[in-house]
Amino acid sequence: MAEGSSQEDINQCNIVVKDSNGDLDANAPNPVNLHPHDNADCPTPKPTTTKIEDLPAPTHVSVQSPNITRPPQRPSSSLGPYYQFLTTDLNQMLWYGSVLIFRDVSFEQPTIEFSCEPKLEFNWEILYDNIFNMRAYRINLSIELRNGEGDDEIRWKINWGDHITDGLFHLARSNQKWRGGFFSCNGFDATVPEQTKSDLTFGDVWEHLNSVHNETPLHILLWGGDQNYIDFMFEDVPYLREWVEMEWNLKWTCDYRDDLREQVEEYHFNSYVQNWERPEVKNALASIPSVMMWDDHDIFDGAGSYPPLLHDSPMMTGLFDTAQKLRLLFQHHTTKEKARQHGLFGYHGYNFLARCGPDLVIIGCDGRTERNTEIVQHPQSWDLIFNQLEQHTTNITHLIVLFPVPFSFVRFKLAETIFDHLKNLPNKYRQGSIVKQTNSIFGLPELYDDLLDEWTHKAHINERNHGLARFQELAESKRIRVTFFSGDVHCCGISRFQTQNQTGLLPIHDSKLMYQIISSAIVNIPPSRRTLLVAHYVKTKWHPIDDTEEELIDFFPRLPETGRKIRHKKLLSNRNWCYFEICQETNSTVYNHTKTGLFRRHSKSKEQHSPAIDLGPTSTCDGHGSARSPIHRHSHSGACSARKSVGEEIIGTETLKIRLWLESGKKHKEGRRFVSYELLIPNLV
Repeated sequence: MAEGSSQEDINQCNIVVKDSNGDLDANAPNPVNLHPHDNADCPTPKPTTTKIEDLPAPTHVSVQSPNITRPPQRPSSSLGPYYQFLTTDLNQMLWYGSVLIFRDVSFEQPTIEFSCEPKLEFNWEILYDNIFNMRAYRINLSIELRNGEGDDEIRWKINWGDHITDGLFHLARSNQKWRGGFFSCNGFDATVPEQTKSDLTFGDVWEHLNSVHNETPLHILLWGGDQNYIDFMFEDVPYLREWVEMEWNLKWTCDYRDDLREQVEEYHFNSYVQNWERPEVKNALASIPSVMMWDDHDIFDGAGSYPPLLHDSPMMTGLFDTAQKLRLLFQHHTTKEKARQHGLFGYHGYNFLARCGPDLVIIGCDGRTERNTEIVQHPQSWDLIFNQLEQHTTNITHLIVLFPVPFSFVRFKLAETIFDHLKNLPNKYRQGSIVKQTNSIFGLPELYDDLLDEWTHKAHINERNHGLARFQELAESKRIRVTFFSGDVHCCGISRFQTQNQTGLLPIHDSKLMYQIISSAIVNIPPSRRTLLVAHYVKTKWHPIDDTEEELIDFFPRLPETGRKIRHKKLLSNRNWCYFEICQETNSTVYNHTKTGLFRRHSKSKEQHSPAIDLGPTSTCDGHGSARSPIHRHSHSGACSARKSVGEEIIGTETLKIRLWLESGKKHKEGRRFVSYELLIPNLV
């Protein structure tokens, strides 16, 4: 039975707001945690003599993915290596990164050897001497950045004492253009039926990503949130399953017990291990240095987007604190005590900045640690982010800003109003038979937190617009092209900011030109195409701040399954991942998908607004690589609705190439399982 605050304890608090039925008001302060310092500020639990129920034995849930069990099973005696990229230092000509490995505490420290042409130095740190009978090691790497183009191959070998593992990863030399991958949503949430998981499998899109890496090695892999779906703990952990069904007032005032904390922490640990050790994921982590930024499913669905009673409750703050500890360990190779020393920064949150050679900077923005119903990032974190950018973007060509939730996306204002109204109903009415069916496990409307998560929600749009203006100022002063990478929404597409009424202004000179890349999900189930039709019939062009146009653009001219023309071109629901590279374009072979009627031919300024997009290569019939031709080739005859790009004045000379790889919902008629679509983003001159 749950223990926590009694009714007498609640009534003795100075601030208690109840409705006419005696239920605590969701929008009022939490009576047992009135002034939390941050999202992980959990009240100290009261001593207890009762014992919570143990976790059940793990059972396999998918024939196609035999490594997946519920609850996640305990790890083997050795884990890793998992490689992380940190930054490059062009003054010292060094590449910095780290390796995370775990070894059962009964074994001695493993040994690691590196074989490569550049000079390499490393040292060991112990992050945890004993975390669930495993010792967590961080190996700090510094590798010489050699002059020239091409890659350096870094081979590694680990002697664990009872076995040996080996592999390699690639570094871009100082003048080599960087290649990378980006994805989000690496798992299935609790609403996905088991049969659907078996049909989709965990690994298909991952295996394609790995096959492209084998073809053309990636230098970096960006993980855009929901790396580790933790949703199932509310079904698998007996105490949490009981807590979900608790009476409203007790639910939001009961303690996050110490024994529960330990059980949930172990659940997180085993869940990360299970995901990281999936063969397709382990292969990528051991061969492509990664950088990561978390999102809500790494914590719990909608984390941060709940009203004060819920947000500041002992259970939510406790669960958040546990998720933060394991996120820092697995996603950033650090601890709360060492995070600042290891380069993460923020007011309370943990943001990162990584310089990728001479042309590219990536900044990852933590949109969960400081989030509440009013803000996404604390003003002091915004200032720290732009201070970092001011210091580290001189002479940089491209800046990628990693926001796990899209910075630009469609607005659903009517839905926001409806679900906000439902949230504000007295708890008694939310528990009615009809309304209750639309609730999440937390007793509020299921879609309420999903909508409030969005930057474009009315609660966050002003903060977003203020941030957008600051990015515009940075782009103008530094002459740097800003591009946003995001996931979260289980579909893919491209949004764009640009100067409003830009007649005569070429893209290479438009500092307000910023693209939003949306790539989601690499594993989770996509919505139906019928669902996404809604996004094509609401407003898709806005003017958020002065002299700025924002638009969800037509990006997909043809269906990935058949190659036929498509009417609704803005968003597709296929599972996907994103390839990107910095490249030099001197002779453009890119096509602008623009109608070539008489008006278009004679209106050069209008043509210059068209994004440089094209159909990219496709995979082989078994879903590997990128060697096959596009799903359609343009004839460029008079009847063809595409024309060749005008070249340098549109796409520039230091281009960020984006290639969205989509999994075919059904096999292409020629057997191509993965189809790509390309966008060229010009540098800013």
